[in-house]
Amino acid sequence: MVYKLIILSFFSVFIIGCNDKKSDLKNQIIIFVKVIDSETKQPRVKDTVTIRKGKWGIPRRYVEIGRYVTDSLGIVSFKINKENRYSFETDGPNFAFGSDEYGEGELKNNQVIVIKVIPPDKKHFKIE
Repeated sequence: MVYKLIILSFFSVFIIGCNDKKSDLKNQIIIFVKVIDSETKQPRVKDTVTIRKGKWGIPRRYVEIGRYVTDSLGIVSFKINKENRYSFETDGPNFAFGSDEYGEGELKNNQVIVIKVIPPDKKHFKIE
C-alpha cells in the first residue's frame, strides 16, 4: 500500500511539473530593447542592458535574470514570461543610465522597448 502511494505521489508531481512547463512555454514572448541617446536619437552601441524580474513582497524585490550587450543597432533581444513584472536598466560609458519597468501582462510578443539614455555630461541634479 505504501509503495502505491509513493508511486502515485511521484506521478502527480511529475504531471504538475509538466503542466507548469507547458504554461511557461505558452506565456513565453520575445522582447526587443533598443537603447538610444536622448539628444541625438542615435543607437547606443555596447551598452549593457540588465533584466530583472520582480518578486512579490513588501518591499518588492527584483532579481537579475540576464545581462546583454547592445549590438550595432543598439538592440538586444531575449525571451521572457509575459506574466511577470520586469525592470530593464541600461548602463553605458561614463555612468550613462536609463531604465523602464513593466507590470504583469503589460508586455506583448515582439514588443520593442525604447530606453532613452541621458549622457552623463547633460544630467542635471536638482537639490532642494
